[in-house]
Amino acid sequence: MTGRPAVGIASAWSGAAVVAAIIDTTRSDAMTDDTTPSRARLLAGPELLAAVQPWLHLPDAELPNPTRPGRLGISDVQRIRATTDAFRTLDNAHGGGLSRRAVVGQLHDVTELAKQGRVSDKVGRELFVAVADLASVAGWMTHDTGRHAEAQEYLLLGLQAAKAAGPAGAGIAGHLLNCLARQANHLGRTADALDLVQAGLYGTRKRPADRLRAVLATLEARCHATLGDLPAVERSIAVAEHALDSDTEIPTWVEWFDQAEYEVTVGVCELIAAEHDIDRARRAITGIQSGTVLRPVERTRSRAFDQIALARAYVRAREFDGADTATAAALHLFGHVNSTRITDRLHELDEELAAVQGSSAARSARDRISSATAS
Repeated sequence: MTGRPAVGIASAWSGAAVVAAIIDTTRSDAMTDDTTPSRARLLAGPELLAAVQPWLHLPDAELPNPTRPGRLGISDVQRIRATTDAFRTLDNAHGGGLSRRAVVGQLHDVTELAKQGRVSDKVGRELFVAVADLASVAGWMTHDTGRHAEAQEYLLLGLQAAKAAGPAGAGIAGHLLNCLARQANHLGRTADALDLVQAGLYGTRKRPADRLRAVLATLEARCHATLGDLPAVERSIAVAEHALDSDTEIPTWVEWFDQAEYEVTVGVCELIAAEHDIDRARRAITGIQSGTVLRPVERTRSRAFDQIALARAYVRAREFDGADTATAAALHLFGHVNSTRITDRLHELDEELAAVQGSSAARSARDRISSATAS
C-alpha cells in the first residue's frame, strides 16, 4: 500500500482527497498479495489520536465535483448498502480471509462512483456514508486476517469518508471509532482503545441514546476493566444497558450488537476483573453462558470467541473440565472460520492453561489447541 495521506490537515479531509486516497489504497492493495510486507504504518498513542481528532473539530467537507456525466440516485446507494450487508454477513459467518479481496474491489468501484457520478447533495452525503460503511467492512476483514496496519488505514479512510458525509455520517463514524478501538484492544493497547472509544462517545453525544451508544459504552467498560478501574466499569455498563433498551431505528452496521453480544461482553468484563477473584470468574461464566444461548447460529466467528472466553473463565474459576469442554467447542467452530484473531485468542487461552499444574483436563485442552493450530 502507498500509505494514508497526511492526517490532521483540513485539505486531507476534503471529499476529493478522501476519494483519491481510497482509490489509490484499494488499487495498490489489489496489485499485491497477502504475503507482501505492508508499507502501511500502524499508528499508536498520541499519533493515532491525532489521526482521528479532525473528525471532531473540522467543519463538514464539500463534496467532490464529478468528472463525468451520469446521475446517481438513492436507489443506487441502497444497492451499495445491500451489497455491503451481504459482505458483512459473510465476514460474521466465515471470517475475513475468504472475502477480503472482493470487498476491497467493491470499495474501489463504489468510491469511483463518488468521483464520477452526478448527485444531489443529499444523495452525495448518503453515498459517502455508504463508502464509509464499506471501508469499515474492508478494514475489519483486513484486521481479521492479521494485517493490522492496512486495516487501520482502511478504518481511518472510512472515518474521513464519514466526515465528508456531514451530519449523516456521525453514526457510521462512531462505528469506525469502535472498530479502531477494538483493533487497539486486540493488540493490547488498552489506553489507545479507551481514547478512541471516548472520542466516539464524545463525537456522537448529540445523537439519541441508541445501539451505537451501547456498543461504545460496553467497549469502554471492557477497557476500564483491563485498566483495573472497576467503578468505571459499572458506570459504563449502566450506560450501555440503558442505551440497548432504546427504541430507535437500528442501522445494519450495528445490528450485530444485540442482547447476546451485550451479555457476553459484560461477562468478559467480569472475566478480566477475575484474575484474582474467583467469585467474579463464576459471574463471568454465568454472563458468557447467558449470551451464548442467545447468539444466532450463523454468527460462527462470534460463537467461537464466546467459547474461548468461556474456557478462560473456567480456568480462572479452577473448573478445568469445563475449560476443556469449552475449548473443544471453540475448536469445532474454529474449523469453519478463516480468522487469525481466533488463532490469537486460542494462543492466549493456551498460555493460561499452561500455568495450570496437575490437571489432566487442562492438558487435554492444550493438546486440542496444539493439534488444531499446528501448521
